[in-house]
Amino acid sequence: MEQIETFVILFATIVLVGHIFNKSIIPISLLLVITGMILSLFPVFPHVTLNPKIVLDIFLPILVYQISAFFSLREFKKNLRPISLLSIGHVIFITMLVAWIIHALIPQLGWPLAFVLGAVVSPPDSVAIVSIAEKIRMPSRIVTILEGEGMLNDAAALILFRFALVAVVTHEFSAIHAISAFFAVVIGETLYGFALGYLIGELRLKIDNSMLQLIASLLTPFIAYIPAERLGGSGVLATVITGLVIGHRLTLRISPEFRLIYRTIWPAITFTIQSILFLLVGLNMESIMRSISSIPLRDLLLYGTSVTLAVIIGRFFWVYVAVYYLPRALFPSIRKKDPYAPWQYPFVTSWAGMRGAISLAAAFAIPFLPSTINSANPRALIIFLVFCVITATLLLQGLTLPWILKVIGIKKYGQTEKHNEYLSELNARLEITKAVLHWLPKYKMEVKDNTRLVDEINWRIEKYKILKIQLEEGIEKHNGVLEHDEKMEAMNEVFLVSQVIEVQRAKLLELWYNEKISLVTRNKLLENLDYRTKRLLG
Repeated sequence: MEQIETFVILFATIVLVGHIFNKSIIPISLLLVITGMILSLFPVFPHVTLNPKIVLDIFLPILVYQISAFFSLREFKKNLRPISLLSIGHVIFITMLVAWIIHALIPQLGWPLAFVLGAVVSPPDSVAIVSIAEKIRMPSRIVTILEGEGMLNDAAALILFRFALVAVVTHEFSAIHAISAFFAVVIGETLYGFALGYLIGELRLKIDNSMLQLIASLLTPFIAYIPAERLGGSGVLATVITGLVIGHRLTLRISPEFRLIYRTIWPAITFTIQSILFLLVGLNMESIMRSISSIPLRDLLLYGTSVTLAVIIGRFFWVYVAVYYLPRALFPSIRKKDPYAPWQYPFVTSWAGMRGAISLAAAFAIPFLPSTINSANPRALIIFLVFCVITATLLLQGLTLPWILKVIGIKKYGQTEKHNEYLSELNARLEITKAVLHWLPKYKMEVKDNTRLVDEINWRIEKYKILKIQLEEGIEKHNGVLEHDEKMEAMNEVFLVSQVIEVQRAKLLELWYNEKISLVTRNKLLENLDYRTKRLLG
């Protein structure tokens, strides 16, 4: 089957699964893995191998850049301690824990390959947890920490992975050299990312054309990633820092037109990549199992279960001890600045440790090795163990997370946050409205000789006065009331405006069908109405 036909089938599968389970609380990433596993059992379905070069050099920069560019630098700084402990400390801890366990079970694997496996399975994938968080109201701080962890943990894991892989190939390893090189890469990529972010940010501000601006934004992650990766780093950290800086500096300075395009195109691109990756994880199941068929099933179950339990239990230990309780117990300043969170917070953070396709891509990047374990190549065994961890964590943790969130009562914290955010939004809109009402009379005095413009200003003043009263009533109504149907209120607020837009759109199409306007005029006015609809619906 031709490649183009294969990809058409893959994309069609994604659309079909997404459409069927659109309203399901189960994340589409998990559903695609399951779908891929089922389809891999049918010989007629095309076999697609996960190409590690494409994943690590093309998909990974785009994914981490999109997360960082949409991430709040202020929230990142505010949660730097837990994010660092998870994205770096947790990765190192899990790498060492898994290496120790698998070396005890399979001594002939050797320490370097044991550390390769540990590094590959150490970083959780934030895609699945974020997709769940979008459907279930989770406390924003948990989501922020998990997203921040997801940005940086791939960088730490890939640096460790490459050091361990060099030891496998060269049969040489120096702990002092590895540690010094690790910190050199971290510091170097951080400085490079900050410098590049400021430079590219300023250059992109000079681009007026939205299409060229979009192309420049697509080039940015590769400009950050490729030089750092070619010089021996991971490339991921440089890409993350570049994205954080550009997102912080450019978001409010670029044109509204490009902001709308940016927030439409980038999520669509990353969703497509993520969907393809998770589908390919499932599709590779059959070939992975075939490659290690010479190893007894009992041994495979022991190895896979041991590594998976190490990853899950190890995360609980690290989150509870190193991230939440020990720092606060040892340092009163941390406890004062960041008091103990409700017990549900560390539990959810611990349980949300699903692994994803980046881990499998890294495993596929391991070269074929001359040694064998029970007539199976060690590379095939490592890929199988990584697949076990990905599948088990997605199925066990991904399927149960919505139910656990409901059982442990974390929804009440999310509801409180939702209420406070809604009040904050109303207050912000009130302040904005007051600012307009303060400016309009001053501007009216400047243009008092322009009768038509003065009439327009007077109409606007009356309109904003009504809006001010509505906002004040909304704030008064919801002050101190935690339960309110925000969705219904939003529907009531936008109903009239949306109907007005629909009337305008219907009239516009009528003019077009009656040949009273040109295609250029129709498209220009239709685009304007579409932008208004998009802003209205958020």
